[in-house]
Amino acid sequence: MTARALTLPLVAVAVVALTPRSAAAQVASARVSPAPLTMSWSMPMNNVTRRVPSWSATDVGLAGGFLALLWVDAAQTRSIARQGWRDHHEVNPILGPQPSVGQINRYTAAAAVATLGVAAVLPPRFRRWFLAGAVAVEASTVIYMTTSVGIPLTIR
Repeated sequence: MTARALTLPLVAVAVVALTPRSAAAQVASARVSPAPLTMSWSMPMNNVTRRVPSWSATDVGLAGGFLALLWVDAAQTRSIARQGWRDHHEVNPILGPQPSVGQINRYTAAAAVATLGVAAVLPPRFRRWFLAGAVAVEASTVIYMTTSVGIPLTIR
């Protein structure tokens, strides 16, 4: 790729308070026309983007599966929280026994960002195992909540 030039208008700022003149003379001398400012990108784009991790189709599928299961887990937990935690409690020690809907939402967002962030910096071989483990943990949580606890899995 070639370097690209970017031209922006630059307005010069006049310091007119240094000389004693009338206010009309100061205003008249403060008017300046825009001058072009040229900046160029000195590095080819392929040098900038070469550090972006490439994910295989399997990695993307595992990440998508993890996000879908995390969403179902959070939806089930929010449903219990909205009902006032009757006969239930949260087993995640980070959230505490009876988290609010807001706490559940914040935790879910943080878990998604942290999990995918860690996966992004791992080498491809370890990324696949890490994401498979995350899917396994979320799948077991959703299955447990659906079958043992009795929280329905409804899609609207």
